[in-house]
Amino acid sequence: MRWLCRMAAHGAAGFILLFLFNFLGGHFGLSIGLNPLNALIIGALGVPGFALLLILHLL
Repeated sequence: MRWLCRMAAHGAAGFILLFLFNFLGGHFGLSIGLNPLNALIIGALGVPGFALLLILHLL
């Protein structure tokens, strides 16, 4: 049960970070899809997860 709460909190943080990135990156033509899977990837992996999604988006 504890890991589920932790994953939900990290997913929410990832969602907020994706929202901020899309808001600021939109001025430069960069955006990553704002969906639960991407939020969980960023929440679970942190900065490497963000870099992974950004690289996959640019390819």
